[in-house]
Amino acid sequence: MTIPYPEKYMKPELGIGKLANYQGVQADSLVVGVGGLGFGVGVQVTEDVATTYKDGQFYGISYAKNYVEEIPYGDAEKVGKYKEHEMVPILRKGAIWVKVDEDVLAGENAKALSTGNFGKATISSDPATTPSDTVIGTFKTSASAGSLAVLQINLP
Repeated sequence: MTIPYPEKYMKPELGIGKLANYQGVQADSLVVGVGGLGFGVGVQVTEDVATTYKDGQFYGISYAKNYVEEIPYGDAEKVGKYKEHEMVPILRKGAIWVKVDEDVLAGENAKALSTGNFGKATISSDPATTPSDTVIGTFKTSASAGSLAVLQINLP
């Protein structure tokens, strides 16, 4: 017998920081900086050290590991994290599940937020008065604030 409503048994998202598909994937490996680095967050790099994106140059998105030593009891979101000095694979090209801080629609431009999560990028009609956001990719699925969406990036 088939399951008529699979979403009642399992979420359609694979998990934060998991690849959405394997089409044209490219990643770099770097060492994690002070404070560690969460799965599926925006990354900035300074002197070959990866940290959570705050306000620097967007470098890519951290992959999730398949094995995590320990997730603290009571962590409702089951958020994994790379420890300081651990090697982290950073997606530069491909589609990955990320957390969004605002409602997004499939096809909208994406930007990295200072939280390490992602949101809608706005393009200004008059860049002289209001600067546009830096577009880092395109959302491939729609999602509400606080949930997961597929983000497609293609960085050099």
